[in-house]
Amino acid sequence: MKKYLYSFACILFVAACTAQQPTDWNSYKLEFNELFLQDLKENNVSNSAFAVFNNDSVIYLGSNLASETVERVGLETKYLIGSVTKVFTAIAVMQLYEKHKLDIDAPVSQYIPDFSIKQRFPESKPITIREVLTHHAGLPSDIFLHKFSSNSPDYHELLNYLNQHTTCFPVGKIKSYSNLGYALLGILVERVSGKTYTDYVRQNIFLPLKMTNSGFYTNASLQKGLTKAHDKEGKVVSELPIYDLPAGGIYSTVIDMMKFGRSFIDKKSILLSPHTVEIMFQLQNKDVMLDLDDRSAICFDFKNKTPELGRIFEHGGAMVYHRAQLYIAPDAGLAAVMLSDAPQGTKSSWKLNEELMLNYAKLNKIKIDAKPNQEKPIPFTTIQSKNLKFFVGDYCMPGMICNLSWQHENLAAKIQDNDFYIVSEDNHSFVGAKRILGFMAKSKKVWLFLEQIDGENILMQSMDWGDITIIGQQVKDKKPIPVDWKRRIGKYQIINQPRNELKMIDGFELIEKNGFIVLKYKYNAVFDNSKGVEMALKIANNNEAYTRGLGAGGGESVQFNKSAKGHETFLYCGLELQKAE
Repeated sequence: MKKYLYSFACILFVAACTAQQPTDWNSYKLEFNELFLQDLKENNVSNSAFAVFNNDSVIYLGSNLASETVERVGLETKYLIGSVTKVFTAIAVMQLYEKHKLDIDAPVSQYIPDFSIKQRFPESKPITIREVLTHHAGLPSDIFLHKFSSNSPDYHELLNYLNQHTTCFPVGKIKSYSNLGYALLGILVERVSGKTYTDYVRQNIFLPLKMTNSGFYTNASLQKGLTKAHDKEGKVVSELPIYDLPAGGIYSTVIDMMKFGRSFIDKKSILLSPHTVEIMFQLQNKDVMLDLDDRSAICFDFKNKTPELGRIFEHGGAMVYHRAQLYIAPDAGLAAVMLSDAPQGTKSSWKLNEELMLNYAKLNKIKIDAKPNQEKPIPFTTIQSKNLKFFVGDYCMPGMICNLSWQHENLAAKIQDNDFYIVSEDNHSFVGAKRILGFMAKSKKVWLFLEQIDGENILMQSMDWGDITIIGQQVKDKKPIPVDWKRRIGKYQIINQPRNELKMIDGFELIEKNGFIVLKYKYNAVFDNSKGVEMALKIANNNEAYTRGLGAGGGESVQFNKSAKGHETFLYCGLELQKAE
């Protein structure tokens, strides 16, 4: 039900954006440009470059300077594109597929025999290349050790890291974004092609497209060739190279990225044939119910925002400070890219496709051929058909613990230390409410849903502007905390992180909360100023546990060991921690 409300809200939004639109494209573009640059200034965006284009012409192209204290930048300025690098890695894999050098539905181990991560779900299918491409392989999400370092280690070491860990989910159970998975694909490209990953991309992507100002940010000495990074206050800072190179290590310019974006819409077969591009654009997770209404193509997020644009495929990227966003609208023959050197840099990028591209399509009467655009219906049941007491219990997600109880003939929720009732709003959704003088005073800022999906009891939420997301998986195997784990409660410090790298997370504690052992920590303030992350642990044995919850960050291992000095330490996402004295 909420999905339909969201779609209706989008229609109203688009109508509001276009109600006053001029009939002359050039006049509209000038007006948009003025408002867009003002928006960037208000968001303290130091430097950015952006473009909307089709297969043979530039529709909108520009750059901005929001601060007089930094160097002026132009269209050939080099920016780090972060995770948009994954699209290049996916193209490399699909090129090898097109040349019949690999089968994307074959197990990864067929091409990397020494890939031997422990599969802790006996019922799981093998990890295939396709599942890694779409983030459905159940691999660990990330590594915090060496992630951003002035001289990052060779990313090939991540294969050994994966082999020392276990899978987080059965293959195909849920989308779980994995940078480590794309590092693995970089190794795959090398094993199959016989070339280094960087040489392969240079020779088979940069060179054919004449992307002469693009390359790989492999060490900090290359920083002088990039636009300077800026923090949230506009202060010039250092941007460190990333460890998992095939997941985020490319730099480029807006001109070069237009050449790359055109390869998806010009049908010239410079990188891939139109047939293979369409394979990449196919919906990949139609039957993955826990993905809810999230739709995945190969590497891209699959959107359908307006009928005038048809399908939209997008991928964002983020380093510590640099940002990037790539949009492809193949049915309309349009694409957009935005690059920036500041954390707020792509906050306004949606306007390039939801406003500018849409109005261009309307004003130029672009016709969209009718093509299958599969939706992903969520298997909602009516509230009346549910036994609501069945949903009473503890719920966990990576970063959060909540509880549902039964009070005054209603479900009562405790979410992030907020207490409220949840009462029905329509046949499918709930809203929060406070009990005042015997009446329920509703708040309609957030819609909540309860469903059993793929054997799991799931708590979901939706805001006015967003899709439905999972905020809790019911815990069905809660047990008393063993004595060995209770004695580990306390504060911990990292003991294996070199000084020349960014400390991504810190402030570690093991605490007891709601009958769980919880791993608590804070992200570095450059990423997040929140109070902290709480990871409830599922205890496997005296020395090993796994973070609870679905999606990225869930299923990660916490392993206690004896150090060389005889102290007990634990490993988490590559970090070794010891109890603080």
